[in-house]
Amino acid sequence: MASVTPRRNRSGTVIWRVQFRIDGKMSQESFEEEKAAREFGRLVDNVGGDAARKVLVARQSKGEGMPTLREYTEKYLDPESGLITGIEPGTRAGYMSNAERSFLQVLGDYPLSAITKADVGKWVAWQESQDSTINKGKTISAKTMKNYHSGLSAVLKSAVEEGIIPNNVAFRTRLSKGIKHEGVFLSRTDFATLLHFTDDRYKRFLLFLAGTGCRWGEATAVTWGDINFDVQPPTIRIDKAWKKSATGAPVLKHPKSSRAVRTISLWDELVTALGEPGNSDELVFPSPESGTHLWPGTFRSRVWLPAVAKAMDEEECATIGAKPLTKRPTVHDLRHTHASWLVASGAPLPFVQARMGHESITTTIGVYGHLLPDAHIQMADMMSQTMSGVLPLQGELEA
Repeated sequence: MASVTPRRNRSGTVIWRVQFRIDGKMSQESFEEEKAAREFGRLVDNVGGDAARKVLVARQSKGEGMPTLREYTEKYLDPESGLITGIEPGTRAGYMSNAERSFLQVLGDYPLSAITKADVGKWVAWQESQDSTINKGKTISAKTMKNYHSGLSAVLKSAVEEGIIPNNVAFRTRLSKGIKHEGVFLSRTDFATLLHFTDDRYKRFLLFLAGTGCRWGEATAVTWGDINFDVQPPTIRIDKAWKKSATGAPVLKHPKSSRAVRTISLWDELVTALGEPGNSDELVFPSPESGTHLWPGTFRSRVWLPAVAKAMDEEECATIGAKPLTKRPTVHDLRHTHASWLVASGAPLPFVQARMGHESITTTIGVYGHLLPDAHIQMADMMSQTMSGVLPLQGELEA
């Protein structure tokens, strides 16, 4: 760990000294400002004293107009720069947060021209060893790592296109497979157990999530006017979703993609569970406390986690004669569960794609293709037909 301490020189001026070790030997660097000293200290802790000193030299000798990775990332994500368009302010802010918690921690102080492929590799190795912010006790998922790397690559690609650097050193960096946090697919019995332990005020909401496969932002944006009760079966139109604004407040926007705008059929039991319709512009699932937008964090802590805890508790489940859940699902897993039920019932994957609002059929196949009920039987039958008679033939050849 680097040590950052103030020192007063003979002239009375305070300087900031950063002490650290390189190959077991004590080294130090001095800075006129505390901020610069602490930034260098963090860099030492992240990449080591030798690499940090090389970055310091490169930064001190960088040419006029050569920004650091942090400076250019801020420019890239600034809407006024025009370098990245077509994204919501909340998404833009999310990209910056991801950058701050990932590649900027290690490479942020590097001048763009000083970053090498080896530097990117060192960051990848460091990042893949970090703890997950969602799954406590586990390292970050392969998907999260891929997202972080894609962010870095996009920034460097933009710098190449602007003529600031000659090539994108993050391009085609190999990432380890990492830990893939697969979705939890609940059985009908599992879901019934979870529903039993859910606060009564939210049961119809869980029924809707599991019965339609809607994303959280889509489901919580549904109004009574979106439901068509005059057709058989009744349908619901998904054409909006809550998204984060730059301040973090929710705003109504278009769904995730063009394919996410879709019509979903409902069945009579679900329609009955929804209750008496309200005004066309009223939310179907408002917060019972405030009557406004249902917040995911509040729902998760006050409703979802207590229900899951009881559904996984042997004693609690014994009181209703149910088997406890063996895996801990997230709210989003109700979407996975919905798709798994469709696939297990024999629904064609293009139908599942349309209902889920996937942009590409490859997403549907990649996530749910392994659940196809007849796939293993069909392939076993194919091999049986192909390989039939091989063993007798082998016996004849050996004879």
